[in-house]
Amino acid sequence: MAFSIQEDYLNKLVIVNMKVFKYFIAICIPMLYFSCAKETVITNADFQKNLLAGTGNYQNTSNVWRLDSLTISGAPYKLSAIEKRYTKTMFRDGSYMDSDGYAGIWEMIADNKLDITTINSVTNVKTKNSYDIITLNAAQLQLKITGAKGAYQYFFVIAN
Repeated sequence: MAFSIQEDYLNKLVIVNMKVFKYFIAICIPMLYFSCAKETVITNADFQKNLLAGTGNYQNTSNVWRLDSLTISGAPYKLSAIEKRYTKTMFRDGSYMDSDGYAGIWEMIADNKLDITTINSVTNVKTKNSYDIITLNAAQLQLKITGAKGAYQYFFVIAN
């Protein structure tokens, strides 16, 4: 009889432990599922902005673009030594600064359009230029604008 009571007790203990285990699993699986990081899909415009000016996270808050070459109406233009050192720093907050000392704001109004507004610090006059983005990737930026001599195409490479 004593053996039977022990056996019943052990059977009940196993049943209780199984119920606790099931509840534990029922709680852990959803917690595990919901605690996993979800990958957020960014829009194409945000992806292009990340390429142009960095993601804005940690130390990736700007990109420096160095002028590599220039064509005017399809013909190559020979850059001087000073022009070859020209850089444009695009900040994630929408501002920019270039190596000539100019500063202003940029706005990507569409996937292939870039507006750059330069603000003269002395006269406070704003000048807005609209560029067509020909190529934008992690290493290259090609901008095109129509000027007095025809179509200017600027070829920048990443410098940071």
